[in-house]
Amino acid sequence: MSDLLEHIAPTRLVPAGHYGPEGAAGVTARAVDPVAAATLVARKGATARLIAACAAAGLPLADGPRISASAGLEAVGTGPGRWLILAEAMSGADLVARLSAMAPSLAAVTDQSDANLILDVSGEKARAAMAKGVMVDLDPTAFAAGDAATTTVSHVGVTFWQRDAATFRFAVGRSFAPAFLRWLTVSAAEFGFALSGTGRG
Repeated sequence: MSDLLEHIAPTRLVPAGHYGPEGAAGVTARAVDPVAAATLVARKGATARLIAACAAAGLPLADGPRISASAGLEAVGTGPGRWLILAEAMSGADLVARLSAMAPSLAAVTDQSDANLILDVSGEKARAAMAKGVMVDLDPTAFAAGDAATTTVSHVGVTFWQRDAATFRFAVGRSFAPAFLRWLTVSAAEFGFALSGTGRG
């Protein structure tokens, strides 16, 4: 398996395609693009007021490593008073404007739309593949739908969360995305790995 990706430069994304045994697809991954993203960070001492203001505006925020979704927005708790907000149906500028209007003076909002590769991972063997490098207990009794974590995977910093019973979503810094995809491809290939949305690499 060590030579699986030897023909692909380490600085390039792993190309879309099938890796591993033909006819098997125990793990699938899809790059989600375009997607607007922004960080929402409460100002000092304003976390509770920010959560209340966003809830009143229609966006519930989980006070911890959990996800919440409403009105086309997905909010991921990444730390105390910090969230990553994603939207697939608007521009980064529109997302920033919308978040800023929800809680003026209570938070700092920064456009992160070009900062991350967003990747959805699913499949019967997804947990088995991820367990090879994700530094989180992935047993369904410990990490279930709605849970989120910010951690390292094969020395790459990521934020990931479980969207539903079948799908995990990863946010990986663009400059580290090639390394993350190489790890995921090699880890998932034994189960059959179908990758889409990354183009020709």
